[in-house]
This record gives sequence, structure tokens and C-alpha cells, in this order.
Amino acid sequence: MKITPLAFESRGVRSMATFIETDQKILVDPGTSLGPKRFGLPPWKTEFDALHETRAAIQEHALIADIVTISHYHHDHFTPFILGRFLDSSQGYAEDIYRDKKLFIKSPEENINKSQQGRARKLLKDLKNVNRDITYSDGNSFEMGNTELKFSNAIPHGSKGSKLGFLVTITIRYKNETVMHASDVQGPIYEGNKNYILKENPDILILSGPPIYLLGFALSKEYIDNAKSNLTHLCREIPKVVVDHHLLRDLRCFDFIESVQEESGNKLMVASELVGKKPNLLEARRKEFYLEK
Repeated sequence: MKITPLAFESRGVRSMATFIETDQKILVDPGTSLGPKRFGLPPWKTEFDALHETRAAIQEHALIADIVTISHYHHDHFTPFILGRFLDSSQGYAEDIYRDKKLFIKSPEENINKSQQGRARKLLKDLKNVNRDITYSDGNSFEMGNTELKFSNAIPHGSKGSKLGFLVTITIRYKNETVMHASDVQGPIYEGNKNYILKENPDILILSGPPIYLLGFALSKEYIDNAKSNLTHLCREIPKVVVDHHLLRDLRCFDFIESVQEESGNKLMVASELVGKKPNLLEARRKEFYLEK
């Protein structure tokens, strides 16, 4: 399989957009966004540059994708039509991401909170005039050519009982290789999510690390410690682990990664390293940009 990270925190934006090629071309979580406020400050110019660059990459890969998957309805994981209108017309519009695609999407009716349900219903309404094939993915498996796509049941976004709702993971199997994309499991914080990942037994795991930038605000030290313990366990069992997203919104992420590597005895990667690029953390450095201006 060929894996291309299109948009992640290690590439300067909030996202986990990934393009995976087997005998199918699969675009996972085609959204990219910026944190509206960090350190009391709006995004810096370089962040907007990264946003436009990653949106263009998503549009470009959508043109050749056979399949598009959406794990849940936060704006960094799918592109609403209203946001697509802000794209330069030369890049296309949001509907171009979904047109003529087989769409596997998180159920908009079951195991979903109100805010995500509203976004999902709006997306489905907008898609009515776009040629596409929509399937609710929760808990289902599909054979597409020689590729197997397996979606989890709805699992917690972060901790069990999280107010942020639910999501579905995707496991892709092709030619004796297994890749798992577990979007906002945040560590995983929840033991049940860790156990499900281990059961899937991927060769490569791409997941969101814990949001350490929220420590002391929205998350307690206990949650972060749980996430670290669970991630360390996964690193001992899975040959290649790619951790990114929430974890990389704080410069302390590198200390966290180093500690997990030491305890697990296995190397952790961030998404940009899959394509030979050093991590380019922009949101985590926002205060620094303002101080330098």
C-alpha cells in the first residue's frame, strides 16, 4: 500500500486527511481547518498558507479517488460545502470531493451528538444534487476489488462518555498488509478503543495522540496518563505507529513521543515523516510568530 498524509498537524493544520492506494484509491477524512483561537490569538499567515496548500492537496487527490470515507462530522475531518466555497475556483469546490465517489460515512442518525448530527444532515442535503453512492459505514465491512474495508462500530471520541460524540475507524487490508486509520481516539484515552485496535492487529496504525494542550483545562492528568499507557502498549505490539493530530498542538509533544519510545522500545512517527518531511508545527508555535512580528 502507498500512504500519503495530505493534511495533519505535522503539516501545519488541524486534520488527519490521508490518501491510501491499493487497487483502490481511498481518501480518508477529507477535511482541513485551523484552530480559531490559541493563546488568545487568531491564526498566523503561515497557518492560512498551510490551510490553502492542504485543501488544494485534498482537492487534487479527490479527483482520482474511487472511495471517500468520513469518520465523523468535525470540520477537520470532512469538507462542508460552505467551506468549499472559500477555495480558489481553480482548486474546485467541496462537491468535487464527493462527486462520482463511493462514500462510506459515519451514520448521521445513530450514536451521534446534536452538533455532529446537524452537520451530517446538512452535508447529506447538499449532496442530493451530486452524483454519488452513499453507504453508512458503522460496523460494516466491504470488499472493493481486492481490498477489504472494515469499519468499527461507533466508538468514543476520546474518553468514554465524551461530549464530543462518536467516530468510526477504518481498517484496510490488501495483499497481506493491514493499515488502520483511527482518527480522534486521542491516545487512545479509552481502554476499549485500545483493545479494539489490538484486535484489528494492523501492520501500520495512524491515530490521534492525546490533546496534552488541554491538560488542566478540559482533561485531567489521569486521562493523559491513560493515553500514554495505552499508546505505549500499542507501540509494543504494532510494527509501525504514526501519531499526530491533537498531540501535535503542543510543543511538549516531542517529549511525550520520546518518553513513549523509551518505554515501548519502538519508534513513533508523525505523519509528515511518512513522506520524508520534518514536522511543521504551526498552531503550537502561534504565540512565537506574533512575538517575532
